[in-house]
Amino acid sequence: MPQIVYKIGLFILVLFLSLYSIELSFIASAFLLVISISNKISLNIIIASIFLSIIAIIGVLSSYGFKYQPFDTLKDIIYFIRPITILLASYLVVKRIKSKTFVFNTVIFVALVFAIKHLFNVLINITNIDSYVYLRSLGGKQNHIEIVALVFLFFTPYHSAFKKYKKLTVFIISFSFLLYLSRTMFIVLFLFFLGYKGYLFLNRKLIRGFLFLTIFSTILVAILSNIETNRNSTGIKAFIYKTQNSFTELLEPIDTKAIVRDRRGLWEHWRAYEAAKAVEQMNKNGTKAWLIGLGFGSKIDLETTVKLDGNFFNEVPSIHNGFVNVIFKTGILGLLCYCICIIYIFISHQQFKTGNKNILFNKLIVATSVYMLFNSLVITGFYRPGEFSIFLYGILVASKYKTRSRQENFEIVH
Repeated sequence: MPQIVYKIGLFILVLFLSLYSIELSFIASAFLLVISISNKISLNIIIASIFLSIIAIIGVLSSYGFKYQPFDTLKDIIYFIRPITILLASYLVVKRIKSKTFVFNTVIFVALVFAIKHLFNVLINITNIDSYVYLRSLGGKQNHIEIVALVFLFFTPYHSAFKKYKKLTVFIISFSFLLYLSRTMFIVLFLFFLGYKGYLFLNRKLIRGFLFLTIFSTILVAILSNIETNRNSTGIKAFIYKTQNSFTELLEPIDTKAIVRDRRGLWEHWRAYEAAKAVEQMNKNGTKAWLIGLGFGSKIDLETTVKLDGNFFNEVPSIHNGFVNVIFKTGILGLLCYCICIIYIFISHQQFKTGNKNILFNKLIVATSVYMLFNSLVITGFYRPGEFSIFLYGILVASKYKTRSRQENFEIVH
């Protein structure tokens, strides 16, 4: 297959992931997988794919006996198979592409296009910006292609196509990144910084990093807690109020009936509310639901009507908490596979020999596993439309493999 086909295919996959299109990114990844298939696949990729495949199989089997809408079932099947096709396709196509920098340059280029578009939207609407909410609406709540691009620009040497204009490229993407005002994006980039510095390896640095993070978080929480805000705050205080509410939004036990009676607190506890409704629904369906879930096609009954993305819903097919989402669809067995998959990625790429030339990839892969864990808490994990962590894992493992192969060939020649 000509190199241009692989390159175009990879570019299209990155673009569709950035557009948050489940269907198009699934088609693109499936196509790439077919044209780049090989019998030489990293054991790490195989094992991760097996865990993801088991989750998908459980979801299909647990649907048996329920009369779900065929379209809803098919949609869930695609949602749960897509991470597998993305993982395999991203790994295989990067191995096929001879250039060691193409994938990095592609991600940075697509991120740059989206950043320029975002900044242009902000510029033409600058006189209308009267709130934190409106500012965020101009670019969407987040776009993780910009996180991945900044990771490549800050923490890897692979950006030769942008060497001449690197400072300008970094400025544009960073400025756009900041204007999203996304707590998730800030935290994820910080996690990669910790990974790059080696604070996510299982050694003394991890302990030091954990202590630093604990102290930093405590100070930050103390500062934010002393700033007076409320749900009616505007400007920067609206963002601070949203940040203050982050912990309770995720973890605080809530009375779902009380929130429905007084809907003013619904959005402040939305993630906790939808997760609580999923758990309540599983309890009603007994042991089988907890063991293997309610299957593909199932929906979480919100027991109230809410407006999401301009439409009204009283039930939703997925929720923000990725762990609860997986257990709702595939039960404890599915959740176990999901967690083991992330833990396996974290453990299997630990690197204690600092002289190893592949340590950079190990650092970024370990950071990617923590990225997966964090995203699973707040934005559906692997099954989010614009999720880049599984793609990132595939290309990093492939890049690590290619680097090692070149080193071995060089040593043989010399």
